[in-house]
Amino acid sequence: MTETSLWKNNAFICLFASYATSMMGRWFDMVAILMLFGYIWEVSPLVMAFIPIAYALPNALLSQFAGIIADRFNKIHLMICADIGTALLTIALAFTPYPWLALPILLLRATLTVIHFPAQQALIKHIVPEKLLVKAITMTGTANELTKIIGPLAGGALGAIFSPRLCILINALAYLVSAIILIRMDKKSIPRDNIEAKSVKQSETFWASWRDGWQTVLTNRRLTVSLLFALLAMTAIQLVDVQLPVLLREFAPDQPELTGWIMATAGAGAAVMMIILSQRQRTLHYGINLGGSLVLMGCGFGGMSLIYEGMPSYLPLSFGFLAGLGVGLFTVSTSYILQKESTEKTISRISGIYSSLSGFVVLLAPLIGGLLVHLWGAPPVYQGVAMALMLIGSTGFLCHKQLWGDTQTQDESPPHSQTHEIS
Repeated sequence: MTETSLWKNNAFICLFASYATSMMGRWFDMVAILMLFGYIWEVSPLVMAFIPIAYALPNALLSQFAGIIADRFNKIHLMICADIGTALLTIALAFTPYPWLALPILLLRATLTVIHFPAQQALIKHIVPEKLLVKAITMTGTANELTKIIGPLAGGALGAIFSPRLCILINALAYLVSAIILIRMDKKSIPRDNIEAKSVKQSETFWASWRDGWQTVLTNRRLTVSLLFALLAMTAIQLVDVQLPVLLREFAPDQPELTGWIMATAGAGAAVMMIILSQRQRTLHYGINLGGSLVLMGCGFGGMSLIYEGMPSYLPLSFGFLAGLGVGLFTVSTSYILQKESTEKTISRISGIYSSLSGFVVLLAPLIGGLLVHLWGAPPVYQGVAMALMLIGSTGFLCHKQLWGDTQTQDESPPHSQTHEIS
């Protein structure tokens, strides 16, 4: 590929439009689900706790295998089938009268969407030139962060004025539009000339592919260190992420809206960081950027732990924005590392492994964090997480050569085929 701008890359623009559309619908839907269970059905706290489990469990259990499936079949076709199936299940969810029927539908729907991350990462690897990887990753990341801001605000307003079920149906429409965009993308002339490699891949047994993915991760020093740093950071973040309302109600009991405002400013901070990265950098230095992201998040969480009763609102909002800057740098850095340290043959299974490990963190860390906050209170736990993030981040920042190796090596792409096979 010789494009100098992503806007001239029709395949990527289709992929980007599909992703942005589905993510906007997903955030509409997420707010609506909480409203439906909490305010219309008025379910117990125990039933509410099953909602994030239904979202995260398939990702934790199945992402590794989804990555292998994405290696073996046409990635666009897989995403189209997943989008159409998700839309149909979402329509069923909108007309479900009971929570005990809705939970299995949520679980099935989350199972279908597991294929998206490894397939999308592989498609980016195939259709985006090496020098435009940072721009591609930051564009998709920025779209995700902006939908996190717009979706909950708009979805919450529509759900309150009309009905949460309307927001759920909007999500179904979004996934259908996403599938239509991918169908158009599939009809475009995208080279599929690595037929021999494809047949070799499919002759390999499923479990051999799984072992090969893990062997690739464990034998690549830079990839192993990067994933370890990323998972440690995610664990620290997830320990306290859902405890934000608990922290705020101690010092601002009359301002429940602060939770939503801080989430919005964090999303804005992440989007700003991604825009900056897309404009100024073509490559990222692993330890410096990944370590720097953890330091920024640590400063944000540390500031949040020091808020006090009667504080001006701009203080926690500023700390949220600071943490968001770190989240944006962290998100771009991890996606970039997955792209740079993989080949077209291994990107799907490596992305699946990372997604699976992340899913287990999302499942377990909030439970541990809730127990710690129950025992010690929110401010001390926030302070501990902040210190851990800054310590890990500073180690990565200062010792990046010792941990990741020569930084010049990181700017060189690993040897891989340039055939841009999509299947």
